[in-house]
Amino acid sequence: MADAAPPIRSRDVVRTLLITAGVFIVLALFWRARSVLLVGFLGVIGGLAVARAVDWLERFHMKRGLAAPLVVMLFTALLVALLALLGPSLKEQSSELTKELPRAIQSIERWLNRTPARVLVQPPAATTTQPQGASQQPSGQEPQKEEGKQKAGMGSRLATEMQGLGRFLFPVLSSTFSAFAAILIILFVAMYVGASPRVYRKGLMHLIPHRHRGSADETLTILGDGLRRWLMARLLAMLAIGAITTLGLLAMGVKAAIALGVLAGLLEFVPFFGPIVAAVPAIGIALVESPQKALAVAGLYLVIQQLEGNLITPLLLEKRL
Repeated sequence: MADAAPPIRSRDVVRTLLITAGVFIVLALFWRARSVLLVGFLGVIGGLAVARAVDWLERFHMKRGLAAPLVVMLFTALLVALLALLGPSLKEQSSELTKELPRAIQSIERWLNRTPARVLVQPPAATTTQPQGASQQPSGQEPQKEEGKQKAGMGSRLATEMQGLGRFLFPVLSSTFSAFAAILIILFVAMYVGASPRVYRKGLMHLIPHRHRGSADETLTILGDGLRRWLMARLLAMLAIGAITTLGLLAMGVKAAIALGVLAGLLEFVPFFGPIVAAVPAIGIALVESPQKALAVAGLYLVIQQLEGNLITPLLLEKRL
């Protein structure tokens, strides 16, 4: 005869409910504070990269309190110099990209309207009943209005969805002021972490029980080294993907090739979704000229991502950056 299952005690049920509620509360708090956590995470991994540069400067008897601000200022000056060098070209091509994107969206919409996927772009038909005796509009005006609605449908909905997605994922970048403040905070956090990483590490170790500090210290060392290598690999991959994409689009004669290449390089930081989002405007602009060119651009982005995933990033991660 099988043993009877032990009875479920009320205190076990209460404990399970409390643990479940606590987990949901913690997750909700993390979600509410996702902007602060994102800025802090970027500041910490930036600080790990600054710490590596400061370690190198420390060999030349430079104090860490001076080396860390110097590294951050040099990095900022390099970014400003690149923007000043590429700024006019990027501004011109960005304006051209802004003009071409609506045409690209209309081309995609017209192509989708000729396929079974037209239900994705056509707005739902509104059924309206006119009272008897109501004057009807001239026959030539109604089709023009309907055509205008269809042209604006996909573009306006896509813009609305992209704005909503940006506010949903990156609320800290919802305005110019908040974006500038976030960049300043990231730079300051990176500077302080890079100047004295041992101080913050020691403070973190005080939160861990004494018997577990040995394994925790080893784990932190592995995590710090892995994050530093991952960050350097990401940055180098962004540069490589941006350069290759720009050269490929220029060779194909795609408009706004430099702006699209910079966009591809920046979005390379976002795994999986970034390359897909970067490819959409390039394919759309090529589609304005011809479907064959759009297929060629899609093939270019596919080849670049295969190179990045199977060659560039693995080679960079194998190096002791």
